[in-house]
Amino acid sequence: MGVSNILLLAIIVVAHGVFAARVYHVYRLVNLGQGTLGFNDMGRRVKDVLVKGFGQQPVVREPSGWGHFVIFWGFWIISYGTLESLVNGVTPNHFTFAFLGPLYPILNTVLDFFGLFVLVAIVIGVYRRAVIRPTRLEGEFSHELDAYIILGLIATLIFAFLGMHAIDQEKPGFLLVSDVIRNVVLGGESSIEEHATAYKAFEWLHNLVVLGFLMYIPFSKHLHIVTSLPNFFLREPSVTGRIENLDLEDENAESFGVIKVTDFTKKELHDVMSCTESGRCQAACPAYNTGKPLSPKKVVLGIKDHLLEVGPALLKDPESEPEKSLYGDIISEDVLWSCTTCGGCENVCPVEIKPMTMLMEIRQARVLMEGDFPETAQVAIRNMETQSNPWNLPQDQRGDWCKDLGVTTMAENSDVEYLYFVGCSGSYDDRYVKVSRSLVKIMQQAGVSFSILGAEETCTGDSAKRIGNEYLAQAMAQQNVETFNNYKVKKVITSCPHCFNSIKNELPQFGGEYEVIHHADLIDDLIKNGKLDVKPDANSGNGKITYHDSCYLGRYNDIIESPRDILAKAEGAENVVEMPRHGEKSFCCGAGGGRMWMEDTIGTGVNVERSREAIATGADTVATACPFCMTMMSDGVKAEGRDEDVKVKDIAEIIAERLPEK
Repeated sequence: MGVSNILLLAIIVVAHGVFAARVYHVYRLVNLGQGTLGFNDMGRRVKDVLVKGFGQQPVVREPSGWGHFVIFWGFWIISYGTLESLVNGVTPNHFTFAFLGPLYPILNTVLDFFGLFVLVAIVIGVYRRAVIRPTRLEGEFSHELDAYIILGLIATLIFAFLGMHAIDQEKPGFLLVSDVIRNVVLGGESSIEEHATAYKAFEWLHNLVVLGFLMYIPFSKHLHIVTSLPNFFLREPSVTGRIENLDLEDENAESFGVIKVTDFTKKELHDVMSCTESGRCQAACPAYNTGKPLSPKKVVLGIKDHLLEVGPALLKDPESEPEKSLYGDIISEDVLWSCTTCGGCENVCPVEIKPMTMLMEIRQARVLMEGDFPETAQVAIRNMETQSNPWNLPQDQRGDWCKDLGVTTMAENSDVEYLYFVGCSGSYDDRYVKVSRSLVKIMQQAGVSFSILGAEETCTGDSAKRIGNEYLAQAMAQQNVETFNNYKVKKVITSCPHCFNSIKNELPQFGGEYEVIHHADLIDDLIKNGKLDVKPDANSGNGKITYHDSCYLGRYNDIIESPRDILAKAEGAENVVEMPRHGEKSFCCGAGGGRMWMEDTIGTGVNVERSREAIATGADTVATACPFCMTMMSDGVKAEGRDEDVKVKDIAEIIAERLPEK
């Protein structure tokens, strides 16, 4: 071995040593968290790595993700050429993978073309960052610089590869890109012997860049190159829409919720180390988009930077107190309480990080351990504690809305197919009582067998849970399960997506397993099965109508098409117009996460922003399927001064208006 071979070998050893030391440090930081990292169910975990990791499924859901797809696969394909170059640089003689036989020219061909594809993707990426500058990619200068460094290193790597291939005319394969470079730069003929100095320069450039890249990655924002594939492997199955119960009976628990960074689970700490900084979460966040200080991306990066800062001291002494606190210094009060729990951030994250869940866990600690949460939310919580509804109206009046409709309670008649769980809004809110009455009219005309609970019904605790009052939420959930099971309930109809989500996704944690149907699906099935004869009203003037998706109905529970099918039947498909953001990408009304009971004083109202989007469609009716959405959209339309000519109606009301009186 010559001096250059020994030197390269030494650099390889050092680079891998630096890389391994940093990765091990990150591993130790992740293990400061609670719980364990799962290695069961290996089939599912391997599938996640293949489909979501190597297949880039979450990434390519957005058109811009295809550029990342090319760079990702280019990285892996280039690794083949990288290994060949490094081995060649260490061995005294010119080394190749020619022993691979017919596979060798195929690999060379793929590498040649992917080199060009990656360069094109890098140019597009730089153009987007430097010229188009989407807000989701904006960040600290160090993060911006880091992105350009990484793109520059990859581009240099490709440049060196293509330079070596262009010189090595004997390399087998259909190397069209290298051939073009050779013809333009070298006049068409070349060999390693003829251009030995240039070849060696390209080889050293490549090797130094790739080894520098190896050392740089674990210290940079591109740490996710190392952690993202394991993050898919370590993913635990979860129920969308569910906030997992705290074990409030754990006698060994010193606190509940997340107070300090080490209260997060190991998986959550691994999550923050896997952030790609794509900014998709930020772009989807209604709070961020209306001028609030909350950015899910900054939440994740803030926790990551905090862990990196305080981690070394905690590794030496787990009981040491960091100078900065997680709540207050890293996550401010306004950031914490701006979240509407719409789930948009978690829905679009390319590596499935859960910033909303992390914020909810911090809320739990603020409420349970400190009693610290917004005053207006405290009023709603007290009302739920005393009267089982946020309005503090008498429990014995819960069934008054339907006394003239001939509706039976379960106490009067439990031999029915469905329990109609009316919900607090449907029972007490004057505006939404009209929706409850409309749904009763629909069910009675269609011959649906149902009863209500009346005074026995209690709030599901959705708002309490998302505000952070786990004690109250669990008490309400347990009470509902006890009541349901007492009447041997099997099927439940709801009008409120929040009730729907709680009963369907959270009551099973308490042994409450029921078939839950939202009135959108119910009405759609009744129409399709011929139990309701619904036709567009010829006298309606054929006005345009747009549908606002509730986050808890659409994004959480995939009920997207049935409301639109209903409106197409009632209004005519040609009169149904979509807002730019709809379906699983719908924009929140601003009421979720307990925000229904809090004042919105920072920036633009989320409901105002959404109402502007609805008004811009030219529709004269905004259809909803949620009491919170109805309130927020009505207030938003009114704030825009359009409440006289733009009406907000529930889909049940629209259908009930089309039914004949009996």
